[in-house]
Amino acid sequence: MRKLLVLLAFGLLLSCTDKSNDFSIPKKVIVAGKVDNIDPENRDLKLYVNRPGLNQIFVSAQADSTGYFHTSFEIYTPTDVWVTYKMNFLVLVQPGDSIYLEFDGKLDKRPEILETVKFSGDGAKVNQDAAKFQSMYFSNPLYYDWNAKEQAKQKYDVDQYLMYLDTLQKCIDDLYNNFLVEVKPDSKVKIWAKTYIEQDYYEALSWYPMDHLKANNLKRGEWSVPDDYYDALLTRLPIEKDMLISGYALSGFVNRFHYNYSRSKIWDEEQNKQYKTPEGRIAGPTEIIDSITILGIVKYTPDTLLRQMVLTEFFQQKLDKSDIRLYEKYKNIVDDYIVEPFLREPLFELYSEVKNRIENPVMATNAYLNKLENTTAKQLFDLVLTSNKGKVIYLDCWATWCGPCRAEMPHSKKIMDDLEDKDVAFVFLCIDSEEELWKASLAEFQIGGQHYFLTKEQSTDLRAVFEIVGIPHYFLINQNGTIIEKGSHLRPDNVKDKILDMLNK
Repeated sequence: MRKLLVLLAFGLLLSCTDKSNDFSIPKKVIVAGKVDNIDPENRDLKLYVNRPGLNQIFVSAQADSTGYFHTSFEIYTPTDVWVTYKMNFLVLVQPGDSIYLEFDGKLDKRPEILETVKFSGDGAKVNQDAAKFQSMYFSNPLYYDWNAKEQAKQKYDVDQYLMYLDTLQKCIDDLYNNFLVEVKPDSKVKIWAKTYIEQDYYEALSWYPMDHLKANNLKRGEWSVPDDYYDALLTRLPIEKDMLISGYALSGFVNRFHYNYSRSKIWDEEQNKQYKTPEGRIAGPTEIIDSITILGIVKYTPDTLLRQMVLTEFFQQKLDKSDIRLYEKYKNIVDDYIVEPFLREPLFELYSEVKNRIENPVMATNAYLNKLENTTAKQLFDLVLTSNKGKVIYLDCWATWCGPCRAEMPHSKKIMDDLEDKDVAFVFLCIDSEEELWKASLAEFQIGGQHYFLTKEQSTDLRAVFEIVGIPHYFLINQNGTIIEKGSHLRPDNVKDKILDMLNK
């Protein structure tokens, strides 16, 4: 009866849904269904909506005790969505869709789960065919033979690796053609599957140089690929709008084209080589590096749609770190080159949100904000120890521009909640950052604890005294004020047991 009512509701929604191909305004997508054999202790589903050039949209849904769930989100364009429960799989969605799916929740391997998934509502045939493709792909050595992939990256020189990629391309073509013969999908699924599977080739091509260096313990400058190596990425062009349905694969290609092709061309220009170190890294004033990068993206991204997505990704990366200055400085570039509403509008919304957060920061009520004027690193630690005498202290050194630091904040919030009734102090030292971006970041994270902003001099002092080379960097300090352990490995998602052990001593 419950399923019947859900399907009836979908029918009513479907009757009043606008199914036009206008990508200028977002439309709601409804995803509902049932997880069979759901674990009563784990009823949380997560959806990750892929948006090339933009961050994924994260959507949560909690199933009821019988496994039924319902959630929604808005999108401008067709794309694919990772549905995650124990293991994940992709569902194809169109703006305005109402999709119903069922799958067996006791399974945790993709091919097995995909054999159980059933669709109804909008796009049922499309998604049933897409599920069949995923089942074929994830059961193929092309996907699961990681050992062969790693050996190729380590052992092969460039010419040998390019021959290996030719073999990889043949495997890709064989699997795709077998899918066409066996399933006979429509054009939409053909484009999605082809875009998805061909990304394997471009990912392997892109990651080989870095992975080869790492696997052979080589340093940058000791070995490199030919200057035209990344030109192979051009073979995927042009990027057409009908490829947007394969959002996950296209997101990967946007990133790889940006960092491997465009940037390699940018920094190989004679006038820009002054910013390359002997090891091949880029170093220089941030404003100059950003300016060269933006103009280089425009110059070296020959495809119009791809150029818009690469630029969007670059501006978003800055906004993700609560930095609005680049967007404001190069608003003319945004206006002139990012013309597609499905890229321009979400980017502007993110800018407006960050700008408002900077101008009107709202902090978590239990966060202590302290700007330590004229305080050395030793004095700072003395203050932290005195303020938290008799407690275990978990201290986090981070920066507003540090992506890995920011990514750990949700984990910090969780461990703080888990240990709320324990004698543990959570202390956050923000270093090498700007004060307004620090406040904006805390307003974004809404994370409690004791927060200290360090000046440039204090940051330098702290790094020198405690030999902090990279961040995030963590300290575990016992009830007596002794540093028991420190380093980047003490991430909040794996330090809980160590803190509990210290509390029990």
